[in-house]
Amino acid sequence: MSLPTLKYEAGTIVLKNPGRVKLPPFFLWDRREKKWRAMALFYQEAINFFHLQGMELDDRVPQFPRLGLNLRSRFVLRPYQKEALQAWKKAGYRGTVVLPTGAGKSYLALKAISLLDKSTLVVLPTIDLMNQWYGLLKDGFGIEVGILGGGYHQIERVTVATYDSSYIYIDRYGDRFALLVFDEVHHLPSPKYSHIPQMSTAPYRLGLTATYRRPDELHYRLGGLVGKVVYHKRVADLKGEHLSDYEIIRLRVDLASQEREEYEKSLQEYTGYVREKKVKYYGTRWEDFIRESSYSGQARKALLARKRVHQIIYHAQRKLEILEALIKQHHRERMIIFTQDNEFVYRISQTFLIPCITHQTKTLERKAILDRFRDGLYPIICTSKVLNEGIDVPEAKVAVILSGSAAPREHLQRLGRILRKSWGKKALLYEVVVKGTKETQISYHRRGKDAHL
Repeated sequence: MSLPTLKYEAGTIVLKNPGRVKLPPFFLWDRREKKWRAMALFYQEAINFFHLQGMELDDRVPQFPRLGLNLRSRFVLRPYQKEALQAWKKAGYRGTVVLPTGAGKSYLALKAISLLDKSTLVVLPTIDLMNQWYGLLKDGFGIEVGILGGGYHQIERVTVATYDSSYIYIDRYGDRFALLVFDEVHHLPSPKYSHIPQMSTAPYRLGLTATYRRPDELHYRLGGLVGKVVYHKRVADLKGEHLSDYEIIRLRVDLASQEREEYEKSLQEYTGYVREKKVKYYGTRWEDFIRESSYSGQARKALLARKRVHQIIYHAQRKLEILEALIKQHHRERMIIFTQDNEFVYRISQTFLIPCITHQTKTLERKAILDRFRDGLYPIICTSKVLNEGIDVPEAKVAVILSGSAAPREHLQRLGRILRKSWGKKALLYEVVVKGTKETQISYHRRGKDAHL
């Protein structure tokens, strides 16, 4: 009589010839294929379940031999990084580590990969970050590193991939890797990306992020996909000793008289409509409002008025005057200027002859700008959102936020860009806000949950 057989198949595990043995609840009968099937995520649980029953099993799911990786990079983990690694190890090599931007999450991951010494897939949100990790792994281990994404499709024992490419190909490669490393793991719980961990048999998983919580509360799903939070440090826990000390300075400016007049007019036009129609900035009524704007002249007028409100406060002339004063004040220090949209980035770039980086900036040009910023040839750069997350930005001491979203995550990410430790350094974050406008509410909300501060 044939033994019960377990195989990997297109992102699932399939059990054949189970006989009369009790099956775990996550196995479901596939009527079309006439097989017992479960998500690959449950592979290790299935093995443990059958083992406890004393069931002899023909396990044909690929196993993961040791690779003999030798970490060539000479760096010593800081005490909190060692604590995080031990906490992850104690949790069965599963779970998420939450550390501030600049606290060395990537070096912690290198040590984790070296410790396990098994096939690894590192999943990143952007191509820029994927390229950065490719160099880190190749230099760190001196091995050939696979790339999946950005026009490349090369699978090696250690591979880097974007979230988008991993989602597309995980059903093909879900049994190839023992360890999954998810950088910026807060992206993972989306309905699309959650398929990546669900369709992989990897018994070991490591999530990395500086901003664990999501506004939609979907971060609660990470426990089942990657593992619970095993270690968490805030900026306030590490500043001074491991991260630079910092100060946040909030500068309030007025709108010019003409800007104020146009702001009040546009705000009244927008709020008048949404109050009459009982529109809220969330839920189905807001979606209805967006749809209505495509065929209702009144709704479209209100939506355009809302857009104009934000344009006025994001592009206020007095912000440029404050920026000019800050550039003069800190002309000897490296500075990053953040805005909410590309239009204002280009305006700043042209006004002050400052190199800028947006999502439209080509890869080679972006690298050249960051290299020259690192070398001090460019003391100041300006950007919208592309430097918020993940990318290794050279050391800067001063950040100026001229506009941004209400998300605490974005505020923390931007602060993290200036917190890399150096002797005697005290980082300065300037937040410029227009008084008596909706921007004061935006500033309040992004600081409302700033427990890290």
